[in-house]
Amino acid sequence: METDSAGTHYAARKAPTRVLLSLLVTVAAGSAADAESRHLRGAYGSAMTGVEVFVDPSCAWTWVTSCWLREVAPHRALSLSWRSYCLEIRDDRQLAPGVPEEERWALQEGRALAHRMLRIFEAARASDDEHAVDRLYSGWGRRYMRGFLNPDPRWLRESVEAAGVDLALLAAADDDGWDAEIHAAMAVAYAFGGANAQTPVMVVAGDPPRGFKGPVMASAPTGEAAVRLWDAICVLNAEPAFFELTRPRTSSPYSTPAD
Repeated sequence: METDSAGTHYAARKAPTRVLLSLLVTVAAGSAADAESRHLRGAYGSAMTGVEVFVDPSCAWTWVTSCWLREVAPHRALSLSWRSYCLEIRDDRQLAPGVPEEERWALQEGRALAHRMLRIFEAARASDDEHAVDRLYSGWGRRYMRGFLNPDPRWLRESVEAAGVDLALLAAADDDGWDAEIHAAMAVAYAFGGANAQTPVMVVAGDPPRGFKGPVMASAPTGEAAVRLWDAICVLNAEPAFFELTRPRTSSPYSTPAD
């Protein structure tokens, strides 16, 4: 395990994707029964450590959640891993009919660009460690949140350069061979967060590990408020009979500063 200058822990290990790939893809295809999903949760949980968050880089809500987790991590010694979740794959490159016409281009292009970024995540994960993926996601997120209305392919190279990883990883953006790893990670998200889950999905190590969709927030709490929210979620997550708590959305993460 590695620790950055802020005290955040990162699991210096390969995600167990390859070991479980055939089972995970089966679950992702929707052909597995609930019993198989339970088996997946058990098999995957035995290999994981810390907190794994399944992210689509074009999801602003997920970015806010990631900022909150980075705030909490040094106070609760969290080991964070950013796992792949691709909205473009989940929705078969389609957008919901209710998306306003003036927003459709930016959303479609943002999802396509995020898909390419996830391939870079997976290539970095395979050749380096989780800390490299964290740097990639951090650099990407700031760029996306500033310019989401005009997705720019240059963000891929800029994020790789800012992360200090091998520029050769850029080739992964257009290599659909990495999609198998993305599908596999999404199958884990489905097993813990439900089929075709919204983002983010989070899995917290334990015996057994438990996962859920969310939390979803328009801005990231800081300081004591951030830690208090984490502690409250841990209490809810430990209760096997607890399923859902929602309220209307009254604000948007797009008004949240990128830094």
